[in-house]
Amino acid sequence: MGEEDRDYQRLADVFKALGHPTRLQILANTIRGDFCVQDLGDQLDRRQPNISQHLTVLRERGLVIGERKGKNVCYCPADSRIGEIIELAAEVFDQSPAS
Repeated sequence: MGEEDRDYQRLADVFKALGHPTRLQILANTIRGDFCVQDLGDQLDRRQPNISQHLTVLRERGLVIGERKGKNVCYCPADSRIGEIIELAAEVFDQSPAS
């Protein structure tokens, strides 16, 4: 894909979705395995409606997919490389500035 073909608005929307700490935590959890809304709420000490709102943003941006398992919907990353993006960003931006 050439630079002129890239959809920068869509990419900006994805980065906007990644711009919230709770959504990054949700993604980090789903990278380790499928999690249902209640499980994510318990892991992150958040209420189910709050987790659902964040999952909606992530789902609309194509970052997670949901799968119904009985009464629950469980989520996983839409692409395994999403974990790599998060890890790389953490490595790049968690470094202390050079003295």
